[in-house]
Amino acid sequence: MAEESFLADDFLRQLMSVGEVDLLVGVPTYNNATTLEQTLYSVEESLCQNFVRERAVILNVDAGSPDETRQLFVRSGERRDAGPGGLTSLRTIHRISCEYAKAPSNGLALHNIVAAVDLLRAKACAVISPTTTNLTPSWVVNLLRPVYRESLDLVAPLYARSRFQGLLVRDLLYPMSRAIFGQRIREIYCEEWGFSGRLASQCLEKDAWREEAVRARPEAWMAITAMGAGLKCGQSFLGPKMAPPTGTDIVEVFRQTVGNFFWCMETNQAQWLNRSNSQPVPTFGPDHELSLDGIPPSQEKIFDLFRSGVSELEPILASILAQDTHAQIKAIALSDRSKFHFAGELWVKILYEFAASYHHTVLNRDHLVQALVPLYRGQLCSFLLEHANASAEAMEEHSELLCQEFERQKPYLVERWQGKH
Repeated sequence: MAEESFLADDFLRQLMSVGEVDLLVGVPTYNNATTLEQTLYSVEESLCQNFVRERAVILNVDAGSPDETRQLFVRSGERRDAGPGGLTSLRTIHRISCEYAKAPSNGLALHNIVAAVDLLRAKACAVISPTTTNLTPSWVVNLLRPVYRESLDLVAPLYARSRFQGLLVRDLLYPMSRAIFGQRIREIYCEEWGFSGRLASQCLEKDAWREEAVRARPEAWMAITAMGAGLKCGQSFLGPKMAPPTGTDIVEVFRQTVGNFFWCMETNQAQWLNRSNSQPVPTFGPDHELSLDGIPPSQEKIFDLFRSGVSELEPILASILAQDTHAQIKAIALSDRSKFHFAGELWVKILYEFAASYHHTVLNRDHLVQALVPLYRGQLCSFLLEHANASAEAMEEHSELLCQEFERQKPYLVERWQGKH
């Protein structure tokens, strides 16, 4: 049984009135009145069409929205009883709403969802973002079914992307997480995913919920916890993801993803230090889909920011990187942009040296993560130059080679990690 002390009394009463369920869909909200109705429609349709006999609850966890989000959630439950063609669930789809804070917190929202899963003994849970404007009923079933029917403990999403979308995932987060934790899950940083009641119970027992890294990106922490515990993980194709632009600064993105990942490496080192190679995971639908749409970002601006960052951060980079690595960076920063090339081998070495320096706390960890941003810009500029006219197949081949390079150099990371800086 989960610890109940952090749950509001009204929330606990609602949970107890529902009793045990098979499925739970969590919808974290903050000022989502304009998109929530479509989200709830898709969730309800999916449950009615695909889980006719299962006991289900839709849980809204709200961060004190000043708009009509919570009221809309309550009213939408009175909207209709049957789906298209008269489809209706043989069981009531319960709805629960709680206000968990007066400001958005991914970690607090998920903590409430995970506690509800545990208390209601739900076998499967999907977390759905109301900011996804093209959500369909198929997304919900594609996240729930592998957990409920196939006994997976974690189901990450797979998205269709244009060739210039998701480059941080393609060139850093996926290949590095694959090499470190040994499972080929492309998207551990996501807004939609599924998990089992077993994983919920294991995570609920941990003391990490107050950690800044977990508060910022709890879904990645849950995924890495599942991989480290040897639970059954997989991924499910959802399609293209459309959401309003966030305008989030790249430094903040790095703090929330790369900083989070380094922290997860630090706190799970016993699970990965002796692990080599990576394994494919159960995948439902295509394991990637890349279109040639999209406009590339300005290479000139990215290159200038790389050059200026290498110059301005020279003493900081010297304290983080091996002498030879730092020398290579300074040399390519002086090259002509038209001939600029940032080798994959160098990029992997840089990331492993940053990770080891994070572990040894050679300087403030937040500053260390920020110092990686200009180097990522250099790698990004090189990628854009090389793949300006590349096919989707060529880009995927490049990604696979980079993944293999991360795996090949992993002994170097372990050596740096275990040695004295």
